[in-house]
Amino acid sequence: MLPPSRVGALCVALFVLPAWGGHSLNSDQARLLSAWLGRHPDLRAATDADCDCSDDISQVRAGYGGAWKPVPDYHPYVISGDFNNDGQADFAVVLIDTKQGKLTGRYAVVIFNGPVRDADQRPAFFKAGLDLKYHGFFYGPPRKKPYRLILGRFEAEGATFVPEGATYKMVGP
Repeated sequence: MLPPSRVGALCVALFVLPAWGGHSLNSDQARLLSAWLGRHPDLRAATDADCDCSDDISQVRAGYGGAWKPVPDYHPYVISGDFNNDGQADFAVVLIDTKQGKLTGRYAVVIFNGPVRDADQRPAFFKAGLDLKYHGFFYGPPRKKPYRLILGRFEAEGATFVPEGATYKMVGP
């Protein structure tokens, strides 16, 4: 279980879900993530600082102009939306393996499909051993529907998470 100070910080950092998705978690999603992390003490939620991409975060929050509108709640390692097109809010988080001393390969991705049922819910997808510094999640407009969850470097192609039954296939770079 996370100490109350970490749970509070996590909840403060992960606020509310816009209609198509967003870069925050609702209270049920935050509770599920906290419970799951409590069972995996070597993992913690990645923060904006773990990305080392403050200029990119500022640019996404301000918008690129044209079709790329500002995303004021942008956090590169947290995202929610209907990733598998079932009408339920899903969420994805990048995690840090705290036992890994090296930077390379200490990141992991976890995706939970909605709806949140209970604190013992298993993730739909988990992959560890990734190098995700300078990366971020992207989902929704102005991309074409059906929207797909993307994880990649800023202003570059990324990996796409394609729904496959109750899980996801990570396709691409």
